[in-house]
Amino acid sequence: MLRQSVSSPVRSLFSAGPVSRGLLRSQQMRQNSTLNGLVARANAAVASVKKLADQGVYWSKVVAEVSKQVYLKESFAPPTLAQFRSTYNGVFGSVLPYFASPEAFIAGVKSVSGATVFKYVGYSIQLFGAFSLGEIIGRRKIVGY
Repeated sequence: MLRQSVSSPVRSLFSAGPVSRGLLRSQQMRQNSTLNGLVARANAAVASVKKLADQGVYWSKVVAEVSKQVYLKESFAPPTLAQFRSTYNGVFGSVLPYFASPEAFIAGVKSVSGATVFKYVGYSIQLFGAFSLGEIIGRRKIVGY
């Protein structure tokens, strides 16, 4: 005699059929692939930030050491308080009127001649060219410039 399975309501609640199991697996796989993609992107972002931070720390230490050697070789000394005051009083005294009245700033900008603007645009182009040349030499490739 063949054994027939009796379907009970309790059994049908707790056992998933093959179709529903397949759907659950595909949903889980989709969620896992989405999460894996997000985790991979987050890891890549953290790695690039860590690399930039490491480079920043390295170059700050290099600049500090070179500055220290130049300071010692040239026997530099910090400015005296009188020198400091005279320099910054002069700088703030010449710039402060522009902040006090915007009309003075606008008048100063309007008084700049075209020849002066042209001269400083030329200087900016030369400065950018020197920077780009240094980047090309430092990276040893022209791609991107």
